[in-house]
Order: sequence, then structure tokens, then C-alpha cells
Amino acid sequence: MGERNKRILMEQLQLPKNKLCADCNAESPEWASSNIGVFICVNCSGIHRMLGTHISRVKSCRLDQWTDEQVQFMCDNGNECINAQLEVYMPVYYQKPRPSDPQVYKEHFIHSKYDRKEFISEGGTSHYEKGSKDGFLWKRGKDGKQFKLRRFVLNAEEGTLKYYVKPEGKEPKQTINLASLTASLVPDKINHAHGFQLAFMTENLTRQIYLYAEEAKDAVDWFIELRAASMHLIKKNNPNITDCEIIKKLNNYQVKQGWMLKTGPKHTEPYRKRWFTLENRRLLYFVNPLDAYPRGEIYLGSRSNGFMVRDGLPAGQQEYGFGITITTPDRDYLMCCEDKEDQKAWIAEIKAIMTRPLNSQENEEFTEHALTYHQRRKTTVRYNLTTPAGWRSSVGEFSSKFRR
Repeated sequence: MGERNKRILMEQLQLPKNKLCADCNAESPEWASSNIGVFICVNCSGIHRMLGTHISRVKSCRLDQWTDEQVQFMCDNGNECINAQLEVYMPVYYQKPRPSDPQVYKEHFIHSKYDRKEFISEGGTSHYEKGSKDGFLWKRGKDGKQFKLRRFVLNAEEGTLKYYVKPEGKEPKQTINLASLTASLVPDKINHAHGFQLAFMTENLTRQIYLYAEEAKDAVDWFIELRAASMHLIKKNNPNITDCEIIKKLNNYQVKQGWMLKTGPKHTEPYRKRWFTLENRRLLYFVNPLDAYPRGEIYLGSRSNGFMVRDGLPAGQQEYGFGITITTPDRDYLMCCEDKEDQKAWIAEIKAIMTRPLNSQENEEFTEHALTYHQRRKTTVRYNLTTPAGWRSSVGEFSSKFRR
């Protein structure tokens, strides 16, 4: 009887409706919640256990014993059926987790879905859509590593996020325009489980702020409410925009990031290790991943504007790994990746952007970028020279060129 039940479960896992984890879309799930009726991956099974057996009873499809009744229940339900019930009112701004997403986000989603049941009825997520939030977060200083407690105030109607040095301060230290703001959860980057990052434009420069919340739920709540406020602003400015277009706009942050080596504009300067982040059409490069301002940025226009990307470096250039050449109207940018797969991934992402025509907003950005190119170069140099680490990490300083 046990072998028969295991065979039936394995057959269920091969059905298209059950081939991906019910909660994060990881491939080939081999665990299940026997009382809910969904198949899940090993990572999500651990989060289900945290819910308690009164909510979810976790079993291995291969290793545990299953009764006939439990197996029949799984056959009668499954991922497609249960998700259609428990995710029916999941809003556009609340993105379903991916396998690569931080653990804190997966935990928040699974608690929202099964414990709080936020997505089963209309209005279940209205608390994310109030358009206002006032609370305290730990913020990393611009010129140092120390985090200090700061008050943050979100106002969707104003289209702003403000932060104050003093809790009762009348004037904010900074006012951030939501139109240029992107938020992302980055626990590994700042070495804190509840860490996240804000990126926005100020004085034609991309500014990065690194934060963490004391509670996991608070960190993800801020992330989701900022996305909800951004969606409100997008729909306000574009009443006829589709959900797919909104998702693209909300997800245009940190498409890819990682270390590469880069030389200067003359192509004779030493190659230096830089942290690259792809933010929509802006390829930013930093001396250190947690720098407040990038060392520089490359605006990625379309092919019709004279932009190209290819593998390899120009003749006569030594490749430290696997080269990439980005051609822009201003200059050629030369970079090197540590391995071939990383090179392919960067080229694929950049090429996908360059093959996409610029919309009206991107045309304005492109024009502004071209007009302020030299001014921005001087400003980023000034910001980076304030940090002693600003001139470290050349190729010659590393016996291994990609040592971190």
C-alpha cells in the first residue's frame, strides 16, 4: 500500500499543475502540505513547518508514509486548484516569490497566504495601500559603516518618502521622489536578514540608501508598501496602463549585479574591480557594493541611438577573464568577467535592453544624461574621493583578479 501511494504521489508531481512549488515556483517539488493540498520545495517546506501543524502539516512525498485518504486529498486538490483559491486577490505590487528571493520575503508571503489569508478576499491587502507609513529604520551612514536609527515617513499622495535625523524634527534630512525610487530586499548585501536598499535620483545622480528593520515583517511591509505607493503613482500618471506594464516598471531594479573589472576611458588605465548594478537602463558601477553613490554610470540606449554590446575586447587589449565591450555615442566601455557564464549573462541582459526602443520618459532621461555627462563625472569623482577606499582594488593589487 505504501509503494502504491508513493507511486501515485510521484505521478501527481509530474502533472503540469504540480511541477513547480506552489509558493516560489521552484522546479521539481518533493514535499507537500497534506492538509492544504499543495506540493512545495524543500525550502518552503521549512517555512510551512514554522506555521505550525494547526495550519500546515508537512510531509515528504518520497520518505514519509501516506494514508489513502491523504493521497486522495492531494489528487483532488494540487497546486493549481489551491492557488486559484488562496491567491485570487493577490495584488500586482505583491510579487510572488521566486526561488532566488530572500528567505525573509518567502516567509512573509507564506504567512500572508496561509496564516493571515490576505489574498482570498477583496480588500485583504488594503493595509498595504493606505498610502502613508511612519516608522523607524536603521540607516547606514553615507560615509561610514555605522547604522543609525532614523524616522521614515511615506506619503503616496505627495509622492514622497522623507527621512528625519531626529524623531520630532520639523525638516527632513532628505525628501525622495517616489517617481525615481526603487526598493529591493538585500539581506546578503548588507549582512542583515532584514536588510533592504533604496535607489533614487538626486541632482542627476543615482543615490543608494541601505536600511534594515528590527523585525522581519516590518522590513517586508516597508518593501511592499513602497511598491504599492509606486504603483499608485504610476497609475495616476498613466490611467490606461496594463498590469503587465506596471509589473515591468516595478521590477526595473537590480536586474543583475556583481563584480567585474573595468578600465578607464583611455583604455590604458589599470583594470580595477568594480561592483556593477543594472537598474533599468542605467548600468552603475561602484568601488564598494555599499557605496552611497556610484563611481560612474553607463546609460544604455537602443541600437538605433548607436549603442552596442559584444563579447571580447578591442584588438591589443589584454583580457583579464572574459571581456565585454559596450559601445555608446560617448565612448567604448571595456569590462572583464571572471567566468564565461557570467559574461554571457551580462551580455544577454544588456542586449535585451538595447533592443528595446526608448519610450518618451526614457528619451528624456537619455537627453538629460547626455547633457549632464561631464558634470556628473566630476560630481561622482568628488563624492568618491571623500572615501579612503575610493582608489583601491586595481588588478595589480590582487594575486587573483577577482578576490573579494
